[in-house]
Formats: sequence, C-alpha cells, structure tokens
Amino acid sequence: MITDVLLHLSDDLRAVIQLGVGAFMVEGHRLALMQQRQRGKGVVLVDMDMGLRTLDIYMGLESKVVYNVYDVISGMCRIKQALIKDKRFENLYLMAAAPHRDDGEITMLHIKVLCRKLAEKFDYVIIDAPAGIDDGFILSTAGADKAVIVTTPEYAAVRDAEMVDKVLTDVGIKEK
Repeated sequence: MITDVLLHLSDDLRAVIQLGVGAFMVEGHRLALMQQRQRGKGVVLVDMDMGLRTLDIYMGLESKVVYNVYDVISGMCRIKQALIKDKRFENLYLMAAAPHRDDGEITMLHIKVLCRKLAEKFDYVIIDAPAGIDDGFILSTAGADKAVIVTTPEYAAVRDAEMVDKVLTDVGIKEK
C-alpha cells in the first residue's frame, strides 16, 4: 500500500512526502527525473526517515554519506557539505537522514528553514518521510502550503489517505 503526498512549498518548489515501503524508489525518482528533464532544474532528495535512512541505499550513494539532515540542523556542517551529488544525473542531489531517531531536538521550524534554504539553491525539494502519521511525518510537512494526496484503490490505503488529509489540515495545509 502506497500513499504519496505532494507538498507545494512555493511557486517554483515541490516537496514529496512518501508513505509506504519502497514508494520513494519508484515515485520519487520518477518525479525527480521528470522535473529535471522537463525544465533542467536542480532537484534535491531529502531523506527524513530518521533512524532507518534507506534512500542513500536506493540511490547507490551509501558510501558517499558523510553528513546528514541532523548534522545540518545541529550546525555540525553546512548544507553544501551534506549534499551528495548523484553523478548519473546533471542536477540531482541527496541529503541523507540521520542514522539515529530524532529525540525531539529537530523542530518544525528547523525543517521549515532547511526547506527554504534548499529552495534558494534548488528548483525542487523532494522529501522522503517516514511511514505513518506520527511526529516524523508531521515534522516532514514543515514549510508546505499545498498538498496532493495520491493513493492506491484499496480500502486500507484510502483510509490511510483520509488520515493523512486530516493531519495535513491539522498542521495548516488547507489546499489539497
């Protein structure tokens, strides 16, 4: 079961929040490549699945990870240091998740500021969020003002999408 949420951060920026195992591998890459090919724009993929950190493995970049989202937010490194260029594509970058779960040190404001700073450097920011609708998902929504929810036509998936819609509304994302 896959539920995807496309979040609009500004007129020129899109962020995708993915729920479901393997969803990002298919949908995230497809969207990133489509946007990059259509307009030649810079794309950054941000793994927000703290503790599991799998996006770097999907992309074959696991040996390139030195710094991660947590390191940027905590001030250990600059954004540029945490970005990993995917050499297979002209303008595609990854920012890996922390290998440990956040214990509340990262706030919505941190993520909002990170997204805004990334928006200054990239045309599209795609966020791979953790599964579920707990604090990690809510944290991943920071900075968004619109969302498009995409799901599969299964009863459980539709109910999940309804819950995602409610959470998005609760965090202030009204336009879906």
